[in-house]
Amino acid sequence: MTASRQWLRGAAALPVVLLAACGADPLPPPPAGAHWVEDTGLSEMSGLVASARDPGVLWSINDSGSLPRLYRMDEQGRSLGRVWVSGTWWTDTESLATWREGGQHWLLVGDVGDNRGRRDDVVVHALAEPARGDDSARVAWSIRFRYPDGPRDAEGIAVDAAAGDLLVLSKRDNPVRLYRVPLSARHSDEVAMAEYLGSPPEGVIDGDVTGLDLDVAGRELMVLSYGGLYRWQRTPGETWAAVLARAPEAVPMPALRKAEAMALSATPGSVLVGAERLPTPLWSTRFAPADTSAGAH
Repeated sequence: MTASRQWLRGAAALPVVLLAACGADPLPPPPAGAHWVEDTGLSEMSGLVASARDPGVLWSINDSGSLPRLYRMDEQGRSLGRVWVSGTWWTDTESLATWREGGQHWLLVGDVGDNRGRRDDVVVHALAEPARGDDSARVAWSIRFRYPDGPRDAEGIAVDAAAGDLLVLSKRDNPVRLYRVPLSARHSDEVAMAEYLGSPPEGVIDGDVTGLDLDVAGRELMVLSYGGLYRWQRTPGETWAAVLARAPEAVPMPALRKAEAMALSATPGSVLVGAERLPTPLWSTRFAPADTSAGAH
């Protein structure tokens, strides 16, 4: 690590320390159903995901141009520390995903943002999910991929663990487009080609898509946009094209300015939404979870 990066790594911890030392003005009450995120270093929350190994723990990241750092918190926004990620440098990080594979808990960082549509390919970075108390981690592998129909801006990734696929949902298309990239592509040095899977009916999502998550059973697909929160339920064996062909259920949520991060909780029937601003609200709500008694897909 260069001296400049060492300085940046230390300096990024200053916001929390300085605010506490200077006795910052008390925050106003958060929106109904929300808590304020404690770590003010998370000033542009862009990705959010529930831990695969520690129930009740969330991971988050900042938006484009940020240092390679993960933020750990509980579901009330209380800070549980930061993790510096080595072996990478981020361009436009927008989303996170977690899953379990081969007895290992994995965390995936989606460097998939492309506001101007100029990136020839984008990348996701995987690391073994850090344990509580860890303050550093290293990228284990990465997958670079491109889209079959040209560059796409995206802010939502998820992992379909049963299928062994990365799912990526475009941000600005109308209708938005869902793609898959096999996780097995990590074994190749070639740039992978994503496969288009399907789209929802035109106009059913209000605004640009800013978040995507899939529950552990592969039955609940949740999508966040600037205009709302949308839920699709998947039956065993159903293709993603068939799932998306149906109109989604709108999950009631308040108007959150710059809502750009969303995660399904490890507790079935709970979803959390964060905003890309300071102070950072972390809002949550409950819904009736899908019946998984028939088994996963």
